Amino acid sequence: MEPDAGNELSEFQQAISYEFKDVSLLTLALTHPSFHEHDKTKPTNQRLEFLGDSVLSLLLTDELYHKLPHADEGDLTQYRASLIRGESLSQLAKHLSLQKYILLSPSEKSNQGNLRESTLEDAMEALIGAIYLDGGIIKIKELVLRWIHDLWGGLAENISHHNPKGQLQEWVQENRPGARIKYRIIKESGPDHAKHFESEISIDNETYGKGAGKSKKDAETKAARVAIDALTDFTLKEKGSTG
Repeated sequence: MEPDAGNELSEFQQAISYEFKDVSLLTLALTHPSFHEHDKTKPTNQRLEFLGDSVLSLLLTDELYHKLPHADEGDLTQYRASLIRGESLSQLAKHLSLQKYILLSPSEKSNQGNLRESTLEDAMEALIGAIYLDGGIIKIKELVLRWIHDLWGGLAENISHHNPKGQLQEWVQENRPGARIKYRIIKESGPDHAKHFESEISIDNETYGKGAGKSKKDAETKAARVAIDALTDFTLKEKGSTG
């Protein structure tokens, strides 16, 4: 389906909950490089993709910084990466039915290029760049957070889906504000080419889980998964006993 200035673009704007003041920005955001393969002088969505990538990174960085005050730089970087990776952006694009409106060359269309993860990722970033130019940073942040909420239930839910450490951070912030999470490698074994690590996780000096893996990160992730399972189970039992 090729969008025009009529019903199809109006339909898409309803789907994304935003009406463009300058509809040409939306059309440009939907224009895949292959669409003008015979005339390279015509603009495509690549510049908007470049802009949208930076805008998305900034607004998610700002949201994570304020939402997770106890997370360190490394964790914040990891959480942001889980949100802006190709798979997450392509899922978001499909949630908005973006694939129906991308302008492609006949050959790309016949090969279902509109369903390719990289194409969806680029178009999603271009759309974000277009809305930023048309409506400003406050509007695009509001929309992105709304889309994330509609698809995954919220920012925290997306983080926890990809990262148990993020889920644990959220749980502690909600249930034990101010408590400190600490990861500690309690055992390291094996030769350099086949290391084995065991990690222990504590919350305010009380141990809640242990995990093992081929790297420190893997061991900590598994320990976090054990801890969040234990804490969630404990919370459910506690609510049951008081219900």
